[in-house]
Amino acid sequence: MGKDYYEILGVPRDASPDEIKKKYRELVMKYHPDLHKNDSDAAKRMSEINEAYEVLSNPEKRAQYDRFGAVGAQGAPGGGGFDFRDFGFGGGGDFFDLDDLLRNFGFGGFGSAETRRQNSQREAGTATRGRDIEVSLTITLAEAVLGTKKEITITRKEVCPTCHGSGVEPGSGYISCPTCHGTGVIRRVQRTIFGEFVTQTTCPTCHGAGRIPKEKCHTCGGNGVVTATKTIEVKIPAGVDNGMRVRIRGQGNAGLHGGPHGDLYLKITVRPDSRFERVGDKLYYTAHLTFPEAVLGTTVQVPLVEGGFESLRIPSGTQNGAEFRIRGKGAHAVGNRRRGDLIVKIQVDIPSKPSQEEISLIKNLKEIYDKRKVN
Repeated sequence: MGKDYYEILGVPRDASPDEIKKKYRELVMKYHPDLHKNDSDAAKRMSEINEAYEVLSNPEKRAQYDRFGAVGAQGAPGGGGFDFRDFGFGGGGDFFDLDDLLRNFGFGGFGSAETRRQNSQREAGTATRGRDIEVSLTITLAEAVLGTKKEITITRKEVCPTCHGSGVEPGSGYISCPTCHGTGVIRRVQRTIFGEFVTQTTCPTCHGAGRIPKEKCHTCGGNGVVTATKTIEVKIPAGVDNGMRVRIRGQGNAGLHGGPHGDLYLKITVRPDSRFERVGDKLYYTAHLTFPEAVLGTTVQVPLVEGGFESLRIPSGTQNGAEFRIRGKGAHAVGNRRRGDLIVKIQVDIPSKPSQEEISLIKNLKEIYDKRKVN
């Protein structure tokens, strides 16, 4: 037998179709020339792998190979070259796109991001989604906790009012692209000792449309969009926190040639509130008591983030550092309708410069404590 296709793929002779396909994909990720541009052996190795898979993935060819050790009149699976962008074989219509395979493994497909963008643009008739916009927005703690609406002014790309996004001067129309002759792609064939390598790229003139404006729009210069400043109302959901990003769908830049708008992202900065400390969905407030208030008990007015106050009864004998909970007066968590709690932490203040009267009273109190210790 000539080439041992089972050895090339690294599978046993009784391997199932699924095992062959799985192994093939692994080898594609390992040896594909686009992933090893500086390795001359990768192209040769990939050619053998591709040849072996074409035979072993086809039940009829595989049976012929197992019986005679060759496929076809000359013992070759196909003859001629193959296009690395579009290979993928198998009986019963078993075909997969290598671009999709590489993207699934995190390689992003063939070519640059710009090339892939242009391919998508060609498929959509040159329409491309607009770029996203990010702006910073500072809000108060109350707005972050409760949610709010804000008017903001942004500069973005808008659909050209003259050509309505087409890029064509009204009444002008289109002509066939002179670079690609209306196909939208540039195809190049390179012959090597390993066969023909076919590359197909988007036409740089028409960006895949196959046609160009006979006359570009005088307002937008053929781009279909113009720069404009616009004031919009945005909704900030309850519970956002410092550093979060809020997405406003469809409020980014307009797409080219009728493509959809991108999104607007608001990077949130929450202005500190000296009264409260936020931890998740809880707010903390420190209530200062005098020594007599802590001993005898009192009522304190606790401020609320939404405004106003709530009365909180402090029982007698409250210790420094004690905490009291006011339910449902804390912060929201994003997407949760229930509010957290407001935690009131007690701090008993000791006078740093007591008056003579205070000193005298404290001495009397000390005598009482001392007698209590003796007894």
